Amino acid sequence: MIVLMSTSLFAFEGAAAKALAKFFSKETITLVSKQYGPTGIRALERLSATYGKGALEVMKRYGAKYGDEGLKILAQYGEKAVANRASFEMVKRFGDKGFYLVRQFPQRATTYYEKYGDKFVTTANKVGNSRTITYMDAAAKHNADGKVLRFLDKFGEKGSVFLDRHWGKLLTSGFVLLNAESLIDSAKNVANHGLDKGGEVVEQSVKHVADSQLGWMIGLALLLFVFFKYGLEAIGRVWRKRQNK
Repeated sequence: MIVLMSTSLFAFEGAAAKALAKFFSKETITLVSKQYGPTGIRALERLSATYGKGALEVMKRYGAKYGDEGLKILAQYGEKAVANRASFEMVKRFGDKGFYLVRQFPQRATTYYEKYGDKFVTTANKVGNSRTITYMDAAAKHNADGKVLRFLDKFGEKGSVFLDRHWGKLLTSGFVLLNAESLIDSAKNVANHGLDKGGEVVEQSVKHVADSQLGWMIGLALLLFVFFKYGLEAIGRVWRKRQNK
């Protein structure tokens, strides 16, 4: 009995023991330590700050719902990480990166993860949590959040820069250009003879775009093509030529 108590006391001594002693007896803490180990003690300590004596029941509910993995995540990151199934899966799969996204945007991040899965998290990690959420929120008002996500997933940081510069035009077009491959192909065909190895867009090419039946929409598709093939400098040449016409 003496050996058992000494071992148990050693397991939960320190800061965790002091915090838990406010709400639980040594016998209860010993039982938690034996059943759940250090992970359980840490999880209980986190929950006790919010639930007091009710923390043990809350921890048991999380354990029943998510198992040992859920308690490990709870112990490491806190309750936000296991607030719902989506947040649990995000943190389980992506660790710190998933948790930072949940912590920054607890409701919207889990909503988008439920809708788009891992692609949402990997894209946010690539482009930035705030920028990805901002773009998707704005596009969601036009039922285009999926298009924006696919676009950012495909083009990463370059895609983010493009959205920054041309968001207004994309709103006007109903975001059709973000996944209209045929339109971009048409733009490439229209301008094919006007693109040299350095990405120069000659005046005749710009004239074809301006005079095309698709008007400014095919012009923006051409802009997408030039941007991702030749970069920002080439875009500047396109618009300077159009403005000087």
